Amino acid sequence: MAENISDQNEQLQEDIPLKPQTPTAEEMLERLHAVDVEDFDLEQRTNELKGNNAWLFVLTMPATAILLVLFTLLGTFLTDHFIISFILSAGVLFVIGKMIDQYEQKFKYQARLDIMQRIKETETDAGLIPHFRDFLPKKYRHLWQSLKKQNYIYIDQYIAALTLLQQRLDDDKFIRVWRLKYPETAPDEEEEDLMEAPK
Repeated sequence: MAENISDQNEQLQEDIPLKPQTPTAEEMLERLHAVDVEDFDLEQRTNELKGNNAWLFVLTMPATAILLVLFTLLGTFLTDHFIISFILSAGVLFVIGKMIDQYEQKFKYQARLDIMQRIKETETDAGLIPHFRDFLPKKYRHLWQSLKKQNYIYIDQYIAALTLLQQRLDDDKFIRVWRLKYPETAPDEEEEDLMEAPK
C-alpha cells in the first residue's frame, strides 16, 4: 500500500509541468543582440523566392513597350485602323501584365509568410520584444501587444524596433529594471540588496 502511494506521488510529480524559469537580464540581452535584422528583409526574401524567374519581372516593361509598338503596327497594316489596333494591343498587353503581376504577388505573399515565420521563431514562446517594451517608444505599443498575441504581421515595425533596441538600449539600465521586475533572476548578493532597499 505504501509503495503504491509513493509510486502515485512519483507519477504525479512527473506529470506536473515545471514552471518555466524566468531568463536573466543578461540572457535577454544576449538573445536581443544575437538576432540578425537582415534575416527579416522582405525584398531580399522575395528575390530569393523568384530565383530564376527574376528576369521575367525585370524585362516586363521593355518587352511590353516593344510588343505594343509591334502589335499596333501589325494591326495597322492588316486593318488600316491605327486607333483600334492600338486599343486592342494595349488591352491584350494589359491582361498579360495583370497575369504577370499576380504571379509576382504570389512571391511577395510567400516571402511575407516566410518572414512572419522567422519572427515567430525569433520570439519563441518566451517572447523577445514584449520584454523590452519599457524601452520602446509608445508608437511600438501595437507591435508588442500583437507579438504577445502571436500575431506577427508588423514586419517593418519589428525590424525598426529591433534596430532601435540593438543600437540605443542602455544595457545597465535594462539589467537594473529587469532585476527589479524579476527579483528571482538577480544574483544572491544583489537579491539581498533589493530586499533591503525598500526598508
